[in-house]
Amino acid sequence: MGQHVIKKFKLWILVPLLIISHSLSAKVKYIFLPDQPQGYILDSYKLSTNNLYGVKKSVELFSLTFIDGIDIERNKLNQHKDLNLILIAVLPDLEGSRDWIEISPDSVKNDTIPYQYLRRLFRSNTYSDFDKTYGAKTKYFDEYQIIRKIGTKYYVSKHCLIQFFAIRNRPAIFQNIFGTINIEQDPITITEMEPIFKKRYPHSIFPVYTIGDTPYSYSSFDFLRERKEYLSKVIKLKNNDLAYQFWTYTNWHAHAHEYEIDRGIDRFVYLPGKGIIGGSFDFYFYFHRKKLPIKYADFMNNIKEEKVMIADIY
Repeated sequence: MGQHVIKKFKLWILVPLLIISHSLSAKVKYIFLPDQPQGYILDSYKLSTNNLYGVKKSVELFSLTFIDGIDIERNKLNQHKDLNLILIAVLPDLEGSRDWIEISPDSVKNDTIPYQYLRRLFRSNTYSDFDKTYGAKTKYFDEYQIIRKIGTKYYVSKHCLIQFFAIRNRPAIFQNIFGTINIEQDPITITEMEPIFKKRYPHSIFPVYTIGDTPYSYSSFDFLRERKEYLSKVIKLKNNDLAYQFWTYTNWHAHAHEYEIDRGIDRFVYLPGKGIIGGSFDFYFYFHRKKLPIKYADFMNNIKEEKVMIADIY
């Protein structure tokens, strides 16, 4: 009896320690956005959310382009078919107007990570380490926040998504696993892919259209095997540059009270040499749909028509 009580007492002592340990491991980490990054090319864009989501806010995109072990120059980017891209998206505060919050750098110095850590995250989320076992997670929402300097003050993002792309431009016969940008793919739109899917799975909903479904909805979608970014079309910009629009082939499977983070920037526009210049973030805005003037039908229409936000300069 005494030993049983002691064991129970030890268990009750251990539980809060486990909770504390978990909370510490889940603590937000911070990344300083340098004015002149070393070993990266940094491109940033601001996208208006008004036309796509009906709210006068903005999304800020930061593309960090690099090659492992090589210092790259912007004017030589087109010489490389294989590049790495880290996309950082600062999403708007839909419950207020504080997308960025003033901060003292000293207050988070113990929770700041170096850019080398981002490179390690890139490798572990683009299947780049051949001796590792990989899970389903490839994107991070509000686990990391970026800090930028404006004038003499520092500001931290309130809502931040980080995801990773391996840019591998080569004929479509080569494999394009999840997280790959390949502008040499054969283009196919969402509405062109739908009947191909339905022919193979006549009793299933096209995965891209399962917005609002629950994890308990029946689906034949092979989540780990089938996720992919498809090239949809080539766009001629105002300055006659060619940009490439992609859409993400994955389903909706999270609970209603959760963000569908796996979707990330589910449609996006990539401009070689300039990073990602536009896109959509349905996972975030659909979660906050009660705060928006658009409805379920509008989200579905945006998906089928592959509508995106693009930086005004393009």
